[in-house]
Amino acid sequence: MAGTSGDLDAEVLRNAVFAAAPHGYLVVDPQFRIVDVNQMYLDLTRTRREDLVGIGLFEAFPDNPEDPTADGVRNLRASLETARATRRPHAMAIQKYDIPIRGAGGGFEERYWKPLNTPVLREGKVVALIHHVRDVTEEVLFRRDEAIRLRSAQRLNDLAFWEYDPSTETIYVSRAFAAMLGLPEREGTLPATDFFTLIHPDDRAGVHAAFEQEMSAPEHTTVAFTHRLVREDGARRWLSVQGELVRDHRDALPRFVVVSLDITASKEREEKLAQTLEERDRLLAQKEALLAEVNHRIKNSLQLVASILNTDAHRAEEGEVRERLERAAARVRAVTSVHEMLYRSNEVSTVAFGAYLRELCGNLAAGDAGTAGVKIRCAPVEISLPADKAIPLALIVNELATNAIKHGLAGVAGGIIEVATRLEEETFVLEVTDNGTGKAEGAGKGLGTRIISGLVRQLDGSMSTDPVASGYRVVIRMPLPPR
Repeated sequence: MAGTSGDLDAEVLRNAVFAAAPHGYLVVDPQFRIVDVNQMYLDLTRTRREDLVGIGLFEAFPDNPEDPTADGVRNLRASLETARATRRPHAMAIQKYDIPIRGAGGGFEERYWKPLNTPVLREGKVVALIHHVRDVTEEVLFRRDEAIRLRSAQRLNDLAFWEYDPSTETIYVSRAFAAMLGLPEREGTLPATDFFTLIHPDDRAGVHAAFEQEMSAPEHTTVAFTHRLVREDGARRWLSVQGELVRDHRDALPRFVVVSLDITASKEREEKLAQTLEERDRLLAQKEALLAEVNHRIKNSLQLVASILNTDAHRAEEGEVRERLERAAARVRAVTSVHEMLYRSNEVSTVAFGAYLRELCGNLAAGDAGTAGVKIRCAPVEISLPADKAIPLALIVNELATNAIKHGLAGVAGGIIEVATRLEEETFVLEVTDNGTGKAEGAGKGLGTRIISGLVRQLDGSMSTDPVASGYRVVIRMPLPPR
């Protein structure tokens, strides 16, 4: 009897130890039906014994149907099966396994566990399994918050941490953030108004809106904004804010784990740069207006010169003097038209050379070419050229056309001059062709030819001439200016 009494005392003691164990224990049979449970497990899962004993484990604790990533049932079943098959304990990695909220409202509560499943053997057979769990939710959430801080710190390099809880309207400030706000350097919880009242009045609504618009967003949603700060000492600062939304469990209102960076120096540099750029734009506008006025005055002066030359030409008798004066006037008009286009356009230093060449050819067709019965065809490429390139090219076209009319096409019926431009990689090509008699053998260089040669050198270009089936062709190649 004494032995029996001792056995009973040991059994009572074992039951008492099981019930009072500081960790949660659940006992299931080999088919994973709950056999027994201790008080700590009931406390951890917020359940009652009568809710669990005799029920299948996964019926009592199903996956959270609102979490598409839930894998607690699958992973726990695999661990129990492993322990049952190997007859050895199996430790699981930290497992997210939300527990059902029993009673009014229902739903699930986010929880993290560190489980250990141990087989109970009798005569070599598994007769039960002990499911031992430790609730590590707080540790996981803490590490998660730390990870958010780290990610935010990596984004911003310098950091001042704080947390905003809209449900309690409180802010947990780090020492660095308190110092950033100009408050006594301490770590702790403050009323949120202590922070929001320091935000510049023009930015305050935007900061509130940045948080409010994410209140229903999923976990880890990023919140980011920039705002001005007016500290109690009068100092004005710019802060760049980056953080993430977190929830302690599904139904909880969110918190925001945030890091702020003082970007005042960068903002001041931006403002100075903006002022500098504004001043530069103002000076450029003045320069463009001045250049436009200069081009206008040059055009007027050249028109006056051309008019004087034309007047002298009309007064001169027929012959070389009149011809020279007329050609001089034509050259001046070619330069005048460039400055007129510069004045009329929005550009003050570049010429839309395609449009200009068509206009120049039109003037030639209406002038000497028309008088001589010569047609001028123009096929330019559309390109903008600096004025110091456009003017020499205009003079070259004028000289080549005039030479062709005077010499190659003199006495030729149906005379045609073709003026074309094209691009060959980084080279601008001007080609002037006529269907006249070509250049006479042994002909020397006249003034027009010498002018063209000088203008080609001025352009750092090259010139080639060759007879064609009917007439003469001149090709000018000029390197395009750097863009």
